[in-house]
Amino acid sequence: MLLIFVQTALVLSALWTSWQFIRRFVVKTDLDNIPGPPSTSFLTGNFGQLFNINGWEFHREIGEKFGNVILLKGLFGANQLYVTDSKALHHILVKDQNIFEESDSFFATNHLVFGEGLIACHGEQHRKQRKMLNPVFSINHLRHMVPIFYEIANKLHASIGTYVADSPREVDVLQWMTRAALEMIGQSGLGFSFDSLVEGHAEHPYSKSIKELLPTMFTMRFARVLLLTTLVKLGPPKFRRVMVELLPFKNVQKLKNMVDIMEKTSVDILEGKKNALQRGESAMMEQVGQGKDIMSILKVQEKLRRELQEAREQYGEIPHDELVALPYLDAICRETLRLYGIPDLTLYII
Repeated sequence: MLLIFVQTALVLSALWTSWQFIRRFVVKTDLDNIPGPPSTSFLTGNFGQLFNINGWEFHREIGEKFGNVILLKGLFGANQLYVTDSKALHHILVKDQNIFEESDSFFATNHLVFGEGLIACHGEQHRKQRKMLNPVFSINHLRHMVPIFYEIANKLHASIGTYVADSPREVDVLQWMTRAALEMIGQSGLGFSFDSLVEGHAEHPYSKSIKELLPTMFTMRFARVLLLTTLVKLGPPKFRRVMVELLPFKNVQKLKNMVDIMEKTSVDILEGKKNALQRGESAMMEQVGQGKDIMSILKVQEKLRRELQEAREQYGEIPHDELVALPYLDAICRETLRLYGIPDLTLYII
């Protein structure tokens, strides 16, 4: 039964792919009137030139020859727009970004790798998550992150200094910068240290996975675009997991293992934050980042929301005396007034 199901799914995927291919040569659109370079491959179009690590000359040449809006060919001759016009980019990225969504394969890939996070959803769910993150990027909160950045930068300086102390040595700056950047994100964003920034220190499995993730995914870029949006709809998640484990492709298994490591690390960090919150403020201060990281801030929002929900369940429309007696709400209001004061709050309201 399982074999028949898989065979049927593969046949349907092949038929759908064939139709998408034929349609591109039969149905003409306005995009066909836009100038662009000739396709260099029947299968990959201009992608080989566009995503070549040494492809800067190609980008320069097409900009000079065809202008700010260029027609490129994608997989099996699919039309792709290459846009560098500043006004058009403003509409796409800022003013009308809700109309210009990423591709289905983009969302499907991110959902598989990262779960239902900010870069794996769109529409109302995306706006909701962005709204939750807004307090984290306030000027006041970023001010608390600067000491963390200085501490990591000083560790980096000391480690490189020790490495070259005895004699002149070649330094792989990119490797050190990558380690430092991930550590900054880890401490300020997650309240977790991935790297001591000491020469010869064992690399954290998460660090290794996150650095190898994009190169590994890039080797499967054509399969992802052609098949992934169909395959993610086949059966429940457990069935798809079994099918992935049966695939005899090295990079597929490598990607699966990296995603497992990233998920386990993320869950461990989340559970650690929950336990620290339950133990109180002193436990939060003992954490990396001292409760100023993004994870801790979002758990604070959840704690306040839970306090208000419990009060509404008890009182319905919460009376004034009971409302001002809520301890966590009162603490947050007092801390907000302490940090900003009445003049600052008036400016925010205006």
